[in-house]
Amino acid sequence: MNFFRKIPLLIFHYWGRFKFHLLESDNLIITWSNFDKGVLLCFFGAFCQLSALKWYLFSCYSEENRVWINHDFFVTRITTIFITLGIFIGLIALSHRYKGNEKFRQFITYFSPMFFGGVMIYAGYTVGMFSPATISGFINIVLIGLVYYPRKIIYSIAIFASIFTIIISYLTFNDVIRYAPVFSDALTHSEFYHNPFWIKSMAEVYLPILLISFLFFEILLSQWRRREMKIKKMSQTDALTNVFNRRYIGEELSILESKKKATYAVVLLDLDHFKKINDDYGHEVGDDVLQRVATILCTTTRIQDVVGRFGGEEFILILKDQNLQQAIEIAERCRKIIEQEEFELETGNILKTSASFGVALSQPNSKKEQTIRMADRALYLAKQQGRNQVRHYLELNLDPAV
Repeated sequence: MNFFRKIPLLIFHYWGRFKFHLLESDNLIITWSNFDKGVLLCFFGAFCQLSALKWYLFSCYSEENRVWINHDFFVTRITTIFITLGIFIGLIALSHRYKGNEKFRQFITYFSPMFFGGVMIYAGYTVGMFSPATISGFINIVLIGLVYYPRKIIYSIAIFASIFTIIISYLTFNDVIRYAPVFSDALTHSEFYHNPFWIKSMAEVYLPILLISFLFFEILLSQWRRREMKIKKMSQTDALTNVFNRRYIGEELSILESKKKATYAVVLLDLDHFKKINDDYGHEVGDDVLQRVATILCTTTRIQDVVGRFGGEEFILILKDQNLQQAIEIAERCRKIIEQEEFELETGNILKTSASFGVALSQPNSKKEQTIRMADRALYLAKQQGRNQVRHYLELNLDPAV
């Protein structure tokens, strides 16, 4: 009895787990282990059986529809539904209990899709092997299987399912077994497509498979989109500082360059004596300094501006729609905050750093490389004149040493 009391808790546990993996995780459903795929298939199978049970009981006990139902087949169909539902739930429970058993995991890998396929084929037989619901359902299941499972598994199961389907279709076609035994003779000997109950039944029978297919492909596409966005972000950002990398900066400048009337300022900054920080305190402290400086730059600039790591201890700011004076003010604000920032070491001592800035403004018809070069020369001027200051490109011609 304790085992059966745990079943609702197990279902709730697995639902929470699958909800995370399906809707929140970047781990693609098709990259799951075959064991986890088998457990998910058991959930889908249980859902289909519950849906079939609901439709069948409603049809049998509805005064309006019971004339179209074969009541001699009632016990057989109800029994098979409860047995298969019990097997699916039992497999879910056993999968939780023996998830560490390698032999059981291998068993679920092959048995779960084979049993699911067999149940779906039998369900198709009960409503007619050549009915729209059965044919459409088979197509959906095969498409899901081809995407969901490795070829080795899906092809071995497809052979079994094909043989089973061919045998039932042959026996049905030759009147050895009854066609669509769920329905009464009054329905099977009439024109199906003119019978509202039959049309509604086809829709209700096919609906669970359609919902599962839609859910599967929607989840898969959502996961692909999330992974694609994650990969895109990784290709654009610096792993250490989480600001944009040099590649993205180049792309952003190319876009601005293509907009002939766009004006932007480029600010290059270099942390003063950063090599000494690494040599004296270690690269871990140096990394912390880089991360803190990146955070300062992001919080000090506007949302439309671009902050990037240009290499080593050098950062770059792209300030859109800013004149030279505005760009200098932003650079000066960043310089002061960096200068005032305190980095507490493990020893309890306080480390402080500073940065030198070079500012350049884009010119009409100028290339991005020219703007960066002018900002770099202005940065060099700041270094030459004592560091921890902001210099701009218009000062370059005034200093013959640069």
